[in-house]
Amino acid sequence: MSSPKKIEGYRGYIFTKKIAGNFIPQRVQNLVIKDYCQRNQLFFKLSTTEFNIGYFKALKKSLKNLKKFDQGIIFYSLFMLPNEKEFRFQIYNKIVQEKKLLHFALEELTIKSKKDIKKVEDILSIKKNIKNL
Repeated sequence: MSSPKKIEGYRGYIFTKKIAGNFIPQRVQNLVIKDYCQRNQLFFKLSTTEFNIGYFKALKKSLKNLKKFDQGIIFYSLFMLPNEKEFRFQIYNKIVQEKKLLHFALEELTIKSKKDIKKVEDILSIKKNIKNL
């Protein structure tokens, strides 16, 4: 039995809930991702929508299928990453280990190596510290 045909491209990742305190309609999130892909000449397959933010089921499923089907994942925003640092690093490590890319369309950032992770974590830390003022 042959393995499934690999379809190169990026899976979008969007939320139905607030992102950094703001409600962004799914349609707008997809438009931002689509525009990001066009400007960066990336093939955008479709988005996975996270309906239950606390469990990140859609994200976990996309990460599980990452090796077989995708070049990477494009989040609408880096502020969609889980609050739990350990879970974020599981995501980062999976991306780097599988030699895939993790894009954040709104912030125009990409994680492709451990060096890039520090930049994203620094931004999240600054945002958290500003929020705590």
